Amino acid sequence: MDIVSTFADERINSTNLLVEMSIDEYTRIASHVLDKNEFQRKRVRSSKTIYSLLKKDLQIGCVIPPLVLALNRDVSAQDDAGETLLETQKNEPDSFVILDGLQRTYTMLDIIDELTEAGDQKALAAFKNRLLRVEVYIGINRLGILYRMLTLNTGQTPMSLRQQIEILYLDYVAADVDDIELIKEADNRVAAQRNQFNFKDTVEGFNSYIERSELPIGRADILENVQSLEKLADENAQADLFEEYLRSVNAVLRRMFELCQDAEVSEDYIARYGVPFGKNVQQIFKRPQALSGYGAAAGRLKDFALIDGFEELYEMASQLRLEESPVEFIERFNEKLSEIKSQSKKIGNAQRMFFQYFYREAFNKEGDSYLNLYQSIDTAYQKYLSQTV
Repeated sequence: MDIVSTFADERINSTNLLVEMSIDEYTRIASHVLDKNEFQRKRVRSSKTIYSLLKKDLQIGCVIPPLVLALNRDVSAQDDAGETLLETQKNEPDSFVILDGLQRTYTMLDIIDELTEAGDQKALAAFKNRLLRVEVYIGINRLGILYRMLTLNTGQTPMSLRQQIEILYLDYVAADVDDIELIKEADNRVAAQRNQFNFKDTVEGFNSYIERSELPIGRADILENVQSLEKLADENAQADLFEEYLRSVNAVLRRMFELCQDAEVSEDYIARYGVPFGKNVQQIFKRPQALSGYGAAAGRLKDFALIDGFEELYEMASQLRLEESPVEFIERFNEKLSEIKSQSKKIGNAQRMFFQYFYREAFNKEGDSYLNLYQSIDTAYQKYLSQTV
C-alpha cells in the first residue's frame, strides 16, 4: 500500500488520501467491512448485465475509477493521516466504511472466489496483484462526510440517505451522549426507558433537520438532498450537529417527563375516542412522526433566524411550562391527532406536519404560545388547518 497524495478537503473539513493498493490488500479490508459492519448495505442483485460486463472488465485488467472509503478517526494534523490509515488497516480493518464502489467490491470478491474454486492459482495471483486507486476520507466533521457521500453516490445503485446517515453515525450507537442509549433494530429490544431512542427514528429526525422537511426519508430523489445540505454551509463547520440534535431533543423530552411524570389518558377518554395515538408522553413524543417534526421545526426556526441552533433549543427546554394538568395536555394532544387522522388521506405525513407546527409554536419567541406546551397544541392545529383546508 502506497499513499500517493494527501489533501485537505476544505469543503468538508477532512483529510483525503489517495492510495494505491493491490486488489488483495483492498479485498482483505473489504471482507472485514462486509462481514462485521452491520450497517454496511447489502448486495444489489439487479442490473446483472452491467455487473457481468464489470466482471469481464476487471478480469482483463480494465482500469476502474477509484473506490472510496471512509474512516471515522480524528487526526490532529494532516501529517498524521497516513499513519492513522496504515495503523487502522493493519489493526482495525473493520473500522472502514465503503462510500463508493460497493458493487465493484462484491464483483472483485466474486472473481477471487471463482478463481479459487477453479484452482487457477496463476490467474488468481495475477488478479490479486493488480493495483487499484482508493480514496480514503478521514473525517472530523461527520456531516461533511455525509455531504461527500451524497455527491459520490450517483452510480448504478446509489444507497438511500437513511443508509448513509446510519453508517455515518454508527459510533453513536455506543456513545455516551447525555446518557442517551440508541436502540438498533437488530438489538430486538424496545426503547422503553426514558433515555432510550430507536436509532432509525433519531436518524429520521436528524434528516428532517437537514432537509427542512418532516416528510419521511426516501421521498425525494437522493441527489436533491445535496441542495438541502448546502443550507448547512453557514453553520459552524466544527460543530457536531448530530450530537447537538440528540442532546436537544432529549432535553425537551426530559422536561416533558418532569412536567407530566407518569400521567396517561383516562379510561373515559379511551371509551369516548378509542385507542389514542399515545397514552403518555413517551408514546407520543418518541414516535418517528414527532422526532421528524422536531427536526424540521428546528431547521425552519433556524432559517427564520428565530434560534441560533440546537444549543439554544437545549437551553430553552428547561423553560417549557404546562399550565394545565398533565392528563389534559396528553388528552388534548391526542384529540388533535385523532381529528387529523379522520381528515387526512396520508395520515403519517399529516401527523408529522402537526408535530412540526407544535414545536415551531413552542419555541417561537415571537409567538403567543412561546414555551407554553398546552397552548402550542391549539395554535399548531390552526396552522395545520391553514395549510391543509
